[in-house]
Amino acid sequence: MKEKLITIVVLPYSKAHIFKMLLEAKKIECELEEVHLIEGARPSTVRVKILEKDIQKAVPELEDFLGKKPDLSEIQEQKTERQILIPVDFSEVSEKAGMLAFNLASHLKANLVFMHCYINPIIHSIPYSDVYAYDSSALYKIDQAEKNANEKFKKFMTNLADKIGKERWESVNTEMIIKAGYADEDILAYSRKHLPRLIVMGSGGDNHLHKTVGSVTADVMYNAPVPVLVVPEEMPEKEISGFTNVLYATDFDEKDFVALDKLMSLLKPFDMTITCVHVGQPKGDEWDLARLEGMKDILHKKYENKKFGCKLIVGSDILQSLENYIEHEKVDLLSLTTHKRNMISRLFNPSLSKKMVFHTHTPLLVFHA
Repeated sequence: MKEKLITIVVLPYSKAHIFKMLLEAKKIECELEEVHLIEGARPSTVRVKILEKDIQKAVPELEDFLGKKPDLSEIQEQKTERQILIPVDFSEVSEKAGMLAFNLASHLKANLVFMHCYINPIIHSIPYSDVYAYDSSALYKIDQAEKNANEKFKKFMTNLADKIGKERWESVNTEMIIKAGYADEDILAYSRKHLPRLIVMGSGGDNHLHKTVGSVTADVMYNAPVPVLVVPEEMPEKEISGFTNVLYATDFDEKDFVALDKLMSLLKPFDMTITCVHVGQPKGDEWDLARLEGMKDILHKKYENKKFGCKLIVGSDILQSLENYIEHEKVDLLSLTTHKRNMISRLFNPSLSKKMVFHTHTPLLVFHA
């Protein structure tokens, strides 16, 4: 009986053909099959299929092609690619992230890469050093896993395109990647190899407790080498051009100006006011004020046409002080660097008796420190 082909990954058309050539160079038989993910649209996405016996040889090639999780010491400075990565899990908050990412991409002239990872019952049960024992139910499980992922992706992308509108949707170049894998590892691996300008993702999804950040989002947020925009579940739908008030929380760290440069690069097309806020203790506020004024002068000279403000908030509880400021000033976007890990963790895990305003409504833009 002829051995059945199985799908190892779903890639954009051009990437699929390159990957096919790489596999064939390794003597791995490969076929391509077009996928229609959006109704009425020209197929631009392709299934890459291989023989079941070649899985052990093909998986390492795929990891090398899309990116694998390296040691931090292996990461080198590279130029970011003009793309925005959107990991999707088909939840409502994932759709909100997609909408916001599309809106950003249309202003930044960037490509969109939508990525979904699902567990493949064969690929994720094969120890590379062992002989694979054939399971008579395995092919059915593979078919079901891939079919389920593709159907959900198709529905998700069609709904998103319909919501945005055909003409607007076609104005931005979009790519889709569907692969067997573990979401956090694959998102980080892809971001380290391709260095997108930005990752946009939801704060959790339907499987996570209300008002807490999901483990995948947390892992990506802390470890991605590029900025990560986390979209909260209860954020009201709003065009990025409608954002007017951005808060950057500063502790006067040397990394702040690097993060602010990246922030300005992302917000360049928009008319927004960026306010650098520091929460200080009642004593020592004169020194904090002096440092804020110095930061303000530097930013005004460097970005002459942008609106900057610097604000000192005196308070012993940093999060409570920020909450009050965000609520009173109607902040649209909160930005931090990853060295403020304790603050980020507390932002997304408030006590049940204290639901924070910025946690439930305000997107969080995190920069790698």
